[in-house]
Amino acid sequence: MKLQPTSYYPTFITTLVNLSSWQRKLLTTTSAALLLGLAANISIPTYPVPFTLQSLAVLLIGAFLGRKLGALAIIQYLILGAIGLPLFANGSGGIMALASPSSGYLYGYVFSAYLAGFASERGYDRHFILGLIAFACAHQLLFVFGVVYLMGYLHITLIDALKVGYLPFVGVDALKFIIATCVMFSLWRYRAKKQ
Repeated sequence: MKLQPTSYYPTFITTLVNLSSWQRKLLTTTSAALLLGLAANISIPTYPVPFTLQSLAVLLIGAFLGRKLGALAIIQYLILGAIGLPLFANGSGGIMALASPSSGYLYGYVFSAYLAGFASERGYDRHFILGLIAFACAHQLLFVFGVVYLMGYLHITLIDALKVGYLPFVGVDALKFIIATCVMFSLWRYRAKKQ
């Protein structure tokens, strides 16, 4: 049996800009990291995890840039925040922010962006239902990291971690992956009409 090669679609950024040089890739990931920092600072402070627009930005960064550049942009964001730039929620920064109760979500962003980017490279974001499923899965992935980290950080059970780190966010965060789906689906439809 002969295996068929896996086909990948161009990501939205590659339809706009030629990213052949490392300088352009670095500029792209830096811009994405700074936009994520802006989204993090649009927040409602709650304990132990604040409400922010970060996860919406993570999904869009992954979908817009693809799995590799999307994940690299998130890693760059974590590094810039760790060295002290006020890129994390509520304007926080520094290495200690990567050891706070909400740090698990920050680590989960890397994997969430990667999955959203993988979905876009497979063309799922061009179809509303497939995009919705893909972005919902990518969004839930960051909660796996966040809730497991909360369990260890606060020394609580899985049920208690779900109560403080997942259930309060379910409704608002469902809206985020729906918005991400609508944005990417609309961008691709607009692009198709312009061609």
